[in-house]
Order: sequence, then C-alpha cells, then structure tokens
Amino acid sequence: MSTASFAARNDAASETGSGASTVPVDRSRKRLWWRVALPYAAAAGIIILLARGITVKQWTGVLWGVKPWWFLLASVASVSVWFVGDTLSFSRLFSAFHVKTTFREMLPVNAAQYFLQTVNHVAGGTALAFFMRRRKGVPIVSAGCSMIFLGLIDFLVMGVMGLLAALLVPTSLIASGWYYAVAVIAGIGLFAWFWRRGRPSTVILRWIYELPAFSSFRRARASHYLRLMLLRALIFTGEGLTLYVQLRSFGVHVPLVQVLAFEPVELFLTALPVTPAGLGIAQAVLVLGFHSYGSRATLLALSLAISTMGIMLRLPLGAGAGGAFAREFKGTPDAHRNLAVS
Repeated sequence: MSTASFAARNDAASETGSGASTVPVDRSRKRLWWRVALPYAAAAGIIILLARGITVKQWTGVLWGVKPWWFLLASVASVSVWFVGDTLSFSRLFSAFHVKTTFREMLPVNAAQYFLQTVNHVAGGTALAFFMRRRKGVPIVSAGCSMIFLGLIDFLVMGVMGLLAALLVPTSLIASGWYYAVAVIAGIGLFAWFWRRGRPSTVILRWIYELPAFSSFRRARASHYLRLMLLRALIFTGEGLTLYVQLRSFGVHVPLVQVLAFEPVELFLTALPVTPAGLGIAQAVLVLGFHSYGSRATLLALSLAISTMGIMLRLPLGAGAGGAFAREFKGTPDAHRNLAVS
C-alpha cells in the first residue's frame, strides 16, 4: 500500500468516527516524537560534556571580546552560500538525470528542506523527493537515489580536498590521517567504476544494476562527475572562508590555510545524519580541531553561536516557502491518485 493511499484511509476512518485508527495514529505520533527528541538529546549530551568545567566568568569573558557584526555577516554569507549552491546543485542534478528543473523551481522546495532539516535530515530529503514526484513525475525512490548520488559526490570532493590538504599543509589535522581520504576516494571510485563498466554478468549484480531507481548511477558520465564536483568544491571553499571570518570575530586567529585544510574534516563529520543540522557534532569538531588556537570556552561559544545562527537563518526560509510548498502537495483528488501510483 502506498503512503498516499494509507493516509487517505486514515482520513476516511477519522471522518466516520471510527476508533480503529486512533491507536495507529497515536503510535505514529509517539514514534515521530521520539525521532525528533532523540537526536536533540544526543546533541545536548555532547554539548554538556564539552561544557564541563567552564565557569560563568570564562563565558562572559568570551562574549566581551566578540565582534558581532563580523560574525553576523559571515553567518549570513555561510547560509547563503549553502542555500544558493544546494539549489543550483539540485537543479543541475535532476535536469541531468530526470527532467529539466530550473533554479527558480528548486528555490521553494529547497527552502522548505532547509527548514525541515532543523528537525530531521531525513524529513528534509523526503520533502524534496516528494516535490520531484508531485511536480515532475519522478518516482520518489529514483529521486532519493539521485540525492544519494549527490551525497557520494560530496564525499568524493571531501576526500580529494582532504588529500590535497594533507599533501600541501603537512601541519594540518588531516595530514596524519591522509589514508582516510585515500580510502574514501578509492571506495567511491570503485563504486563509480561498477556503474560505468556496463551490465554485470553475475545475476545478483545484474539485478542491482538494472533496478529502475538507480537510473542516475547508470546515466552518470565523467562530465557529470566533474561538473558536480566543481560546483560542490566551490561551495565547500566558500564555507571555509566564512568559517575563517567567524573564527576571527571571536578572536581565534587560525591561519587561513589551516582553516581550509581543516574544512573537509568538519564537513564530513557534520554531514553525518546523527543530530539535527550537525548540532553537538559541530561543537566537538571545532573544539577538538582548533584547541591549539583558542580556549575551550571560546571555541565552544563560537561553535554554539554558529549552530544557533544557522538554525535562526533557516527558519525564515521555511516560513517564506511553507505556504507555496503546502499548496504544492495539497493538489486535487486526481493529483493524489497519481501520487498513490508508484
């Protein structure tokens, strides 16, 4: 049974006053509550652990030395770089592998996705996949696999940037762990080779290869990899520059080359879908990564300010796109029937 038809059946039961649907709905709400609460609880636990031993005097001392306008400008620039870059990336991705999708069409759905990611990473991705099904007729699973393809491109770019950082900046954090970057590059390269070599001879591998959902992997050419990698690399570099300004605004003087060399590590760890918007993990990464350049109180305050500002700047995106996005999925009865087929 499809998601849409299941939802329609629940709606019909509630209208007729049937009590049979009450228990499943209550259980669903409880599961949803736990899915939201647990990631935030994990993030809070990490932050509390990092904050142990920091006094109120240390906190206030950090705040007195902050340059708020520089921090605010850098934070707005950071969210803007990600939002514009992601919107352009998704439009290029779906245009290349499914159907032409303009930058303007992706704006409201990416804004809604950014808002939903403050609650749960999966919710944001699901919203984008539903948009492609509703507006463009792309099967939900195929859209999701294309987003996984872009995620692999991200990890590949992080691996390449990490390896370059290890080679060019021997004193960087990743220099001693260069083999992790090589492993990521080799693993994704082998994965790409599987899809580029053609139809496998083994029955199980051939079945996987021919699954309709993996159409984007089969269609991907070297030009697709290179274009998307270049676009994502520009986004990651822009994020490194904004992080450098944010560090300076809190009086943490890290050389720019060290910040850019550290950026692949931060991006990789905070991209893991463990906590909302990387909250908690981002704090641990910055505190441990730059401990040689600033006190734990300063780095923790900075990382909390970055995460808080990032969430606050995402909220207006959701408010602005919420109405348009809701109308997109409200549709007509015919539209709902079409959505149920897939």
